[in-house]
Amino acid sequence: MAWVAGDRLQGGKYTIERELGRGRFGITYLVKNTNSDRQVIKTLNDDLLNSLNQLERGRLKTMFLREALKLQRCKHKYIVEVVDSFEEADRLCLVMEYVDGVSLADRRQQILSEQEALRYIQQIGEALIVVHENRLIHRDVHPGNIFLRVREGQPEAVLIDFGLALDFDHILTTSRTKETSEGFTPPELYAQSIPSGAYSDIYSLAATLYVLLTGKTPVSALKRKIDNAPLVEPKNLNNLVSDRVNRAILTGMKLDPKQRSQSMREWLDSLGLIGETPIPASIPSKPNSNWDKKIQFWTVIIAAIAALGGLLAGVGAVMDKLKSPSSTSPTSVSPSASSSKTP
Repeated sequence: MAWVAGDRLQGGKYTIERELGRGRFGITYLVKNTNSDRQVIKTLNDDLLNSLNQLERGRLKTMFLREALKLQRCKHKYIVEVVDSFEEADRLCLVMEYVDGVSLADRRQQILSEQEALRYIQQIGEALIVVHENRLIHRDVHPGNIFLRVREGQPEAVLIDFGLALDFDHILTTSRTKETSEGFTPPELYAQSIPSGAYSDIYSLAATLYVLLTGKTPVSALKRKIDNAPLVEPKNLNNLVSDRVNRAILTGMKLDPKQRSQSMREWLDSLGLIGETPIPASIPSKPNSNWDKKIQFWTVIIAAIAALGGLLAGVGAVMDKLKSPSSTSPTSVSPSASSSKTP
């Protein structure tokens, strides 16, 4: 059951103001802490959890915690900060900073100058380099997940909502999520059998630059791949786009991942963005904070519960066979197939 305005979490430490949004995996809430500071809380979607068996839920929660720890280490001025975690009413929660600003999606009808657009793209690109160094893929880069805030009198881009960075689908029995962003999702994220990588975020960031310079959302990768729909070159929509930027966008949006730049640094260099690189905040060499210890503790506990559930299920199956050795039924059903549901 979703929380509503006025609900108090952690003994009143956080008070729900409103729901900000929800997807297949998570629900996000705007909250106020005891200092009246606004923050964002993200938790797993109850509908998804209720659609899974006990073993899958345990594995999902374990992965959530492990990836949360990685995200907490993605310290960068252009990445929304994860500041805390807790469990409330059997729900695992992440607490993140609240970015007060407008998204680039709110400005998508306003064509930006190449200089301004490249400034935001470099900021998000540098942030994604840190994400990739932590062996994460954001998977949902688009203008709606990039907010603009003013710092020291200058607007800067901030990458938010790592909902799809938590790569849960590979631990489930179903196909990869259909929760995609039309025009920004690369073809490999539509298929379970094709691996994703840094080049997947490159496609999405290149498509974001396309929108900033043209005001038009590019044709989806599926239509390009299945229907052979053409990708209109950005320069054909805005003749002020330079040849170099035009080429870099088209390279970044190649349907074949192998034909794209293989690292974010390589793609930013192709745009000529080789100037000053924002330096990530220092990261402790050892996970010695209380936050890290808390996540590691819950990871061990949940993993143990999941393992115990699997063991008990296996024992039950053996006992059933011992009870009915003479069964001649010609049909058998896999326990995982009968107990799992499609999220």
